[in-house]
Amino acid sequence: MRNAQIGPSQLVGTVKGTGLFDHVSLIYGRFLSRITGQKRAERVGAEEELRRSEDRLRLIIDTIPTMAWSLTPDGRVDFVNQRWRDYTGISLEDELEAPTRAMHPEDLPGAVERWLVAMAAGEPYEHEMRLRRADGEYRWFLVRTVPLRDELRSIIKWFGTSTEIEDRKRAEKILYRSFAQLRALTARLQSVREEERARMAREIHDELGQALTAIKIDLASLVNQLPPDQQQALRGESIMKLIDGTIQTVRRISTELRPGILDDLGLVAAVEWAAEEFQARTGTKCSVSVPPGDLSLDPERATALFRIFQETLTNVARHANATEVHVQLANDQRDVSLEVRDNGNGISDEQRVAPNALGILGMLERALLLGGELTINGVPGRGTTVRVRIPHTQRARLE
Repeated sequence: MRNAQIGPSQLVGTVKGTGLFDHVSLIYGRFLSRITGQKRAERVGAEEELRRSEDRLRLIIDTIPTMAWSLTPDGRVDFVNQRWRDYTGISLEDELEAPTRAMHPEDLPGAVERWLVAMAAGEPYEHEMRLRRADGEYRWFLVRTVPLRDELRSIIKWFGTSTEIEDRKRAEKILYRSFAQLRALTARLQSVREEERARMAREIHDELGQALTAIKIDLASLVNQLPPDQQQALRGESIMKLIDGTIQTVRRISTELRPGILDDLGLVAAVEWAAEEFQARTGTKCSVSVPPGDLSLDPERATALFRIFQETLTNVARHANATEVHVQLANDQRDVSLEVRDNGNGISDEQRVAPNALGILGMLERALLLGGELTINGVPGRGTTVRVRIPHTQRARLE
C-alpha cells in the first residue's frame, strides 16, 4: 500500500471529493472577472478621455476666429464651428443633414468633383467658391481641407477652414477689367498703326515713287539734248544713279511700312518673300515650309502672324548668331501656326522676360489679342524656337 501510485484521474477525483476543485474554479473565475473588469474600465476610460479630447478640440475650433469644420474619414461632415453657423445662419443639425446648402449652385458641381478626387487620393483639398451668408448674399471663400492620420498613416479625420477672399476677388475683377481695357486699347492702337502704315506706304510708293520716276525720265531727256561733253555725261550718269538709288530706297521704305505682297498675294507669299529678303540681307540660310496655296485668313490675323515673323527674324539677326533658320507655316481646321527655329546662341529665361524685351512682349500681345498663344524656348548653344498659334475664329481668353 505504501508504494501504490495515484494516477491523474484518482487525483482529480480526490480533489473533487474534497471540494478543492470547486474552490480553485471559484478563485480562477474571480480572477478572470477582475481582469475583464479592469480591461472594460480601461476601455471605458479611454473612450471617455477620447470624448473629452474631442470636446476640447471642438471648443478650440469653436473659439478660433475662422470658419472651420471636421469630417469623418469617409467625408461626412460631423461638426461645424460657431463662426460657420453665425455666417450661414444654419443650425448644426441642419448643416450636418445638408452640408452643401450654403454653396453657390454654380460652384457646387466643380467643388464636389474636386473634393471626391482629393478624398479618394487622401490629399489636401483647396478650392475657391461662393458661400451664402445669413442675409442671402454670396461671398467668395478659399476652402481648404487636410487629412489627419494616425501612426499607421490611416485617415482618422478631415479638418477644413474657409477664409473669405471677397476683397481679393473684387480687386482681381477690377484688375481684369483694366487689363481688358488696356488690351482693347492696344488692339486699337495696333489697328490704327497698321492703317497708318498702309496709307503712308501707298503715298510714298504712289506719290514719291511716281515723282522720282518722272524726274528720272525728264533728266534722261535733258542729258540726251546736251552737246557731247564727257564731263557733262558723267555728271548726268551720276545723277541718274542717285535717282535710281532713291527710288530703291523709297520702295524699301514703302515695303517695310506695309508689304504690298501681303495684301495682294497673302500670308504664304509674304512669308516666303520675307525669308528670301532675310537670307539675302544677312547671309543666314533660311528654309521655308508652307502649305500649298494660300491660307484663308482675315487681314487682321494675316498681319499679326506676318509682324510676329518679321520681329522673330529681326531678333535672330540681332542676337542669335545663327547660320540656319527653319520656318514652318501650318494650317488646320482650328488654327494657323508658325514655327521659327534657329541654331544660334539660344535665348535664356532671363532674356525672355527682361523688362527691355519689348519686341517679345509685342509678339506675345499680338497673339493674345486674337485668342492665340506664343511660346519661346531656348537651349544655350543650340538655338531658339518660337511657336505661335492663332485660331481662325476668336476664342475667349482669361489672360
